[in-house]
Amino acid sequence: MGVVYKLEAKIKDFILEKKKSDPNLSCRKLATLILDKFEIEISKSSVNSLVKNTGLSMPVGRRRKKRRHRPEMPVPPPTEIKLLAPPLETVVEKPQEVHIEVPVPPAIELPVEKTEIEMELETECSGAILLKAADFLLGGSHYITEAITRRLKTQAPDLLAKTEYLLYKPLFAISENTTLKPDCGLWSLIGQRFTAEDISSYLNELQEVKALNLDISQIISRVFQEVRSVKVSASDGSIFYLDGQLHTVWSTPQIPYDFSTTIYNIKSYINKYSHKDMPWVLFMAPGYDMPTKEFFDLILSLDSREKRISKLTLYGNKFEELENIPLEQGKKRFLIFGLWPWQFGQYRRVKTIGEFRPFYFAPLKKEFYISDVEIELLQPNVNKRVTLIGCALKTNLNEKTRLIILTNLGRENTKAEELVNLYLSHWPNPQEAFQDFSRKIELFTYTASSQRFFSTEMLNLRKEIPEDLSGLFAFYLKILDLYVKWHFLPLGEEDKDFPTIKERFYDLKAKLDKQNDYTQATFELPAGYPYPKDLEYALRRINEREILFDRTRLWLLI
Repeated sequence: MGVVYKLEAKIKDFILEKKKSDPNLSCRKLATLILDKFEIEISKSSVNSLVKNTGLSMPVGRRRKKRRHRPEMPVPPPTEIKLLAPPLETVVEKPQEVHIEVPVPPAIELPVEKTEIEMELETECSGAILLKAADFLLGGSHYITEAITRRLKTQAPDLLAKTEYLLYKPLFAISENTTLKPDCGLWSLIGQRFTAEDISSYLNELQEVKALNLDISQIISRVFQEVRSVKVSASDGSIFYLDGQLHTVWSTPQIPYDFSTTIYNIKSYINKYSHKDMPWVLFMAPGYDMPTKEFFDLILSLDSREKRISKLTLYGNKFEELENIPLEQGKKRFLIFGLWPWQFGQYRRVKTIGEFRPFYFAPLKKEFYISDVEIELLQPNVNKRVTLIGCALKTNLNEKTRLIILTNLGRENTKAEELVNLYLSHWPNPQEAFQDFSRKIELFTYTASSQRFFSTEMLNLRKEIPEDLSGLFAFYLKILDLYVKWHFLPLGEEDKDFPTIKERFYDLKAKLDKQNDYTQATFELPAGYPYPKDLEYALRRINEREILFDRTRLWLLI
């Protein structure tokens, strides 16, 4: 909230007079009027606090605002980037036509693009939202709250928020007994406000249950276990692999460590894509000259009655088997993936392509142009071909196609707008993501023997987990910081200490804007901030992980 008492009387009178004369004036507009008249810059939250305290706020709800015309995005010069791949054989004989019976898939309910809206109150948050993103992937707060619920024998809805308060308070408080300021950003981070008495009473209640310490200790010990590869077993005996973050299909489990994810996260993906009938969304098809056999194994196992995926096996960073997950048989599954214009040139045929039309991706405020396509892919080594529908993607009408998004979903139930929205919701910056993907593959080629992967032991965190609650939460916070450095920030940041990363990133301010189906957190960088590129890199990696914030999709912007 803004600090109302700092406003001069003449400015307060000006705000109230304007608001009374025109109740539809937003806080943003009032702040602009003040800047024009008095040459004084004040925050929108300060204006909102004054208006709210005097009873002049608009009724609860949101007001429509006119769509602004957005200029076309500038097109960067194209760069040639080749995917590392072994030499592939050429066609020897004409492949056999394979007709795949494709039953009509169930309609998928997708969020439609909504009219832009402006919230009357923007919530101030902090860069600690990076840590909360890491916690979403690790699932630590979720498991800890489950243990607390079980031990206290209560279903109180605020237990998660209180637990997060204990976890994140050290980021905002100078000492354990510090009284936090109302606008410090902690409350928006956890989604709820508490008094000091609420938290003190909650902490005392937890400390009385000694068994909780062991529960939380065991949870912390297992949450950072990572899944490096997922072995996919089909009913005909064929196998192939997916990396934990679903970049693509692999022929071997020796996948770069950077593409690992947590058990909690990959099982959430599996539940969403395999049990709730949502499609798997892969970053790209594997291979350069032609589709790989493993990729066709995946496509055929989704469509064919004789060849279905029967089991998923999770493997850790040292190729240890972690868990087997059987899948329901006789069930059609769906796939979405990206195909680059330079891929499979000799082994694909464009059957149809439509006119390009504009598409606006609201979460990241990006303009695209899309066109319906139908493409036939063939794999000569197995003499098979498939026809897939999809859309071509551009950022400017005058440029060549940048990406093709394909799927085995039926055209009758899948519009191109829905398809591109599903893909961009997982891979919102395809070209930059491909450069990052290629760099990590090349780096792994030279450093695989070093066995450097996300591990609390290898990065010198304490081997003995504390026994008291405060120590346990502090230890878990260090794990979250480690995860941010290892998976979100650029290479080389993983060895920086916690105070350094806190000063550079977690202490930044961000504004939360909650829409109906997503939340935008926009970082506000101070003048002369020296790490904008590192922060932008981190936000792009987080935006690829489908993080939820207060049950809505989180998008991070600068």
